[in-house]
Amino acid sequence: MSDMDDRLLGLVDGVVDADEERLPLLTLREAQAAVELLRLLSSRDGEGAFAARHLAGNLARRLPRKAD
Repeated sequence: MSDMDDRLLGLVDGVVDADEERLPLLTLREAQAAVELLRLLSSRDGEGAFAARHLAGNLARRLPRKAD
C-alpha cells in the first residue's frame, strides 16, 4: 500500500470514526458514476488503487439495489 493509499484511507475511515454528518451532495446517477470511476481507478493497481477500491465498496453498499 502506498503513502497515497494511507492518506486517502485516513480521510475515508476517519468519517466513520468521527461520526461526521453526511451531506446529500449527489444524485443517484452521479453516485453510481462515481463508484464506476473508483472501480476503474482501483483496477489499475497504481497509487491510490487500494483506497479507491475501499471507497467504492463503502459507497456501493449505501446505494439502492437495482430492480431485477
